[in-house]
Amino acid sequence: MSILGTVVRTRPEHAAPVAQRLSALPGVDLALNPGDGRLVAVIEDALVDGQTISAAATLAQVAQWPDVMGTSLVYEYSGPDAPPPEGSDAIDYRAWRDSLAPAPRTPT
Repeated sequence: MSILGTVVRTRPEHAAPVAQRLSALPGVDLALNPGDGRLVAVIEDALVDGQTISAAATLAQVAQWPDVMGTSLVYEYSGPDAPPPEGSDAIDYRAWRDSLAPAPRTPT
């Protein structure tokens, strides 16, 4: 199993269509789209029609899209699949995104 944290860079005017296309890919979770052309995505290995599509293959495919200026691999996890923790059906694996909110500013 592989999990990749990536930044996909596009022109701001292409961000919305690229984000929509990214979100439609199996194994891709679009985590952040600030609207300035940077898209933060989490890509996992995906099973499609009985075939495993690696996260790396998905990232390589995205990097070749005409509206994508570049991709950056920010985080990679590769390891054996582990059994899910007990009661994991109640765990929202996307909850980490709440930590991406900007920290409150304190007056100086």
